[in-house]
Amino acid sequence: MKVRLLLALAGLAVSFAVPASMARDAMKVVTADELVWKQDSLFKDAQIINLLGDPAKAEATVMRVKFPPNFKIPPHTHPVSEVLLCLAGLFGTQWVTIWKKA
Repeated sequence: MKVRLLLALAGLAVSFAVPASMARDAMKVVTADELVWKQDSLFKDAQIINLLGDPAKAEATVMRVKFPPNFKIPPHTHPVSEVLLCLAGLFGTQWVTIWKKA
């Protein structure tokens, strides 16, 4: 009998704790109108929005970047891996096109 009561109380405690932890990780929907573009600190004329994470740390980040036409990024390296997705326009090097949106 005591075991059932303890299990019931434990289950009740967990049921109240789970929604509180889920509330911290709740999804946030942001529309394009709500995005605030900022001038990039490294590349003049580039605009950037940091959507997730801290780019100064070695952690996963999600950013959107706008480059003006014919923008050239100088050769550089990063301490972490990157995944790039070109949403519009052309992104490539002088030798080979990496991605072209149809």
